Amino acid sequence: MRIYTVLVSLFIFVLLSILPRVLPRLIAQQQAILFQSNWDTDTGNNPDAVTDGGRWPNYCEFNHGSNQQLLSVVPDGPNGHNALRVVQRGASLAANLQIDNFIAPSRDYYVRFYMRNDDTSGAGDHVVTVDTYQYPNLTFVRKFGDVDGWKFVSSMYGCGYTYPVGHWGSAGKLNNGRWYRLEFFVHFTDATHVQLSPLVIDDNEVLALTADQFEQSSYGIEVWNGRNDWTLGSYYESGRSFCVDPEFVNDFGIGNNGQQGAANTGKAWYFAAVEIRTDRWPGPVAKRIAQPLLLARPTSSR
Repeated sequence: MRIYTVLVSLFIFVLLSILPRVLPRLIAQQQAILFQSNWDTDTGNNPDAVTDGGRWPNYCEFNHGSNQQLLSVVPDGPNGHNALRVVQRGASLAANLQIDNFIAPSRDYYVRFYMRNDDTSGAGDHVVTVDTYQYPNLTFVRKFGDVDGWKFVSSMYGCGYTYPVGHWGSAGKLNNGRWYRLEFFVHFTDATHVQLSPLVIDDNEVLALTADQFEQSSYGIEVWNGRNDWTLGSYYESGRSFCVDPEFVNDFGIGNNGQQGAANTGKAWYFAAVEIRTDRWPGPVAKRIAQPLLLARPTSSR
């Protein structure tokens, strides 16, 4: 009994000595997180699962009264978490989740999410944006599918489109059926202008794309301001940024916009582990900790 008391006292002493150093950092880190959704509430197509227990306050299925729901939650996302499944039904059906005003206008933030694509429609779906209806201000991912891979462009033309520097994407394709971690830093150079810095990391934690791989439209062909080889990296190095309406850049939406010309493939793409924060690149999502099973206490027989 005496040894037990000593061990408890030692544990309390160590805990009290650590807390003053650790607790402020934990509190600061938590305050830096603006939004998180891992879709671990439930699986299936019920609203509680899709909105991750209400974390997404805006949920719409534009299916014209049909029973073809586009959004559902499935297991087997990154690091043991669930994932949001989004079905491609062409131009006639759409669905989205959105959170509004997660930060004050014109404030910097980082956003991370994982994405996997199995869809082969090539029309260019606006699947990750700021405000769903104000996507010209900032589209994080406009997805183009194919049987041998997919690619995406990021777009910023909130104050009018300028060709060829409104859409930015890589020349190479990403693999279908494979998870990628996408991270973006939204930096306001002033109240109405942003610089978007992207990172794409594959499921082996290998950096696949940076700002220097995001190229202007018609790269190597179309000349703008004396060059035909602009990348996001060189564009920012020249002191340039993109005009936006900050009222909409502090919203975040994902889903399927029912893109004109999209093919009704019946295939899907997936999102997982969304995090928006103010202090740093989010990095990989932590491994999901399995909940212990609560075993009923056996009843004694008499």
